[in-house]
Amino acid sequence: TAALGLGYRSFHDALSYENQAGLGAAIKDAVAAGALRREDIFLMSMVPKYLMGYNHTKASVAASLVQLQVEYLDLVMIHHRAADLGDWPRNISKMQAFPDGWAGPGNPTSSGAFSLWTAPSCALADPTWQTCQDETWKALVELRNEGIIKAIGVSNWMLPNLQRMKILGQELPAVNQIEQHIGWHDSEMVGWCAANGIVVQAATPLSRGKVFDDPTVLAVAAKHNKTASQIALRFLLDIGVSPIPSSSHAEYQAENLDVFGFHLDADDIARLGRLSILCRGPAKDGLQKCWGDPATMMCGGGANGHMFHCP
Repeated sequence: TAALGLGYRSFHDALSYENQAGLGAAIKDAVAAGALRREDIFLMSMVPKYLMGYNHTKASVAASLVQLQVEYLDLVMIHHRAADLGDWPRNISKMQAFPDGWAGPGNPTSSGAFSLWTAPSCALADPTWQTCQDETWKALVELRNEGIIKAIGVSNWMLPNLQRMKILGQELPAVNQIEQHIGWHDSEMVGWCAANGIVVQAATPLSRGKVFDDPTVLAVAAKHNKTASQIALRFLLDIGVSPIPSSSHAEYQAENLDVFGFHLDADDIARLGRLSILCRGPAKDGLQKCWGDPATMMCGGGANGHMFHCP
């Protein structure tokens, strides 16, 4: 509600974030009060990895519509391209759209406020997850063609995954949401996506706050009379990446929104682009990432039961 009042019009939610009911209620109240229209809001949602597959994807989108109390979604992304089959079975918060006994094979069983879910059937049949990817994408394309979704995208996709879609003649996603921030940005990915009409969306654009104390970031901030977070967001915008910052404090929400009245110069971008800002967990090239590296995500079902890198 605070963000709506400040002028935010784009919101990111997901079934697995458990934030849809609150967001939907805030938007419904604002629309009822005449403060805005539904079409003024850009709602982004996701198909969680435990609901990949053709039928599950359609049910996932239907569940998001119910929880958000809206008739359509502006963007729906596949949350993950793959996962470790060892992640299942898992407890999932009960949802109105998924009563106990809904999912199969291995129907979930009730346990208090949770349901026990098994791995998606497409992953059990094909542990490379490519079947899951293709079935989920087919369902999203159909929902987009029906007008239930306005745009479709992916998250945690690597460049070979996008190139595979192009080789297969699949429609390319409108968005690829990946980790991008000062200290970790993939120029090859950004360039390929730009050449193919894909928006790169940056989650963790502030590197979990680690940019706030970096001396180079602070020097650039002082030069422009801006804060470190504003410099971090402006950096991404100036290299063609769409950041989605998050804050529960109105003061910082306002700060994060105030990034459209200035630009970084070429020297600023070059200095910031050379940084390696520690976040979480070492990567092979010495940088530190906030998320686990999608390139090292492991799948089960290999020869003799061994794990292997998901495609």
